[in-house]
Amino acid sequence: MNCKLSTLLLFLFSLQLLWGQTEKSFPHYTWINPVASYDVGARFGYEKASFTLINKNCRNLPVSDPCYDGDEYCDLTLLGRYKNGSMTEHVNILFTPGPSVDPLFSITDKNNNLIWAEAAEEMCINSNGIIYLSGNMNKMFNQRMKLQFAGGKVAEVKQPFYYVDVKGKLLKPVKLYSEKGNRGELVATLPVGYEIEVLLAEPETGTDEYGFRKPLMNYLARTAFGLVGWLRLTEEDSFHMNPVVRGLGFLGD
Repeated sequence: MNCKLSTLLLFLFSLQLLWGQTEKSFPHYTWINPVASYDVGARFGYEKASFTLINKNCRNLPVSDPCYDGDEYCDLTLLGRYKNGSMTEHVNILFTPGPSVDPLFSITDKNNNLIWAEAAEEMCINSNGIIYLSGNMNKMFNQRMKLQFAGGKVAEVKQPFYYVDVKGKLLKPVKLYSEKGNRGELVATLPVGYEIEVLLAEPETGTDEYGFRKPLMNYLARTAFGLVGWLRLTEEDSFHMNPVVRGLGFLGD
């Protein structure tokens, strides 16, 4: 196992307690561990009225199945078929742990043409097509998202902010400002070792050259005294191996 993979696994292990929040929030769903060649702590939840469970590696499906993949190294799992009362055809919901701890859920049409995919450690879907996601992979923190599947498309339900919920001692000195982008009045100058709480983050507004969301850069943070100000991260600060505070850093390739 290479150094990068070992580091990612260690970091993922430290986040598994956070990942269980989605499951606890929706106890009426049925929850499973996706079949995979190695465990990344992923969970999938569904309502039985709209989902037919399969949970098999795609190479173990009948050859006639559109999701069949004969590659001996295939690590893609068909979780099952989803169809609610407004749909005329089912869709497939799939999962892969990725080649280097890159858990990804996806939805394809009945012929296995891709409709949607998103990196996440937890996903659940209800009979109204509402999808909930959580996880840190290819994101800056354990990001909770709500999406709507309807009309053959998946669209995110926009939130004014994402809830970050990261607390800890600063590993680097930071400054908080009254306005985003290090603008406005200086609210606080905080040294290494100071306890800080990162409360909220601006929703992402774009994607990088590979189609992944850009790391979030503007965060609302609270000092131990209770002052609140905007924190702006540099590109270097965005890497999870060199963070301002542990738990706030882009986890991905």
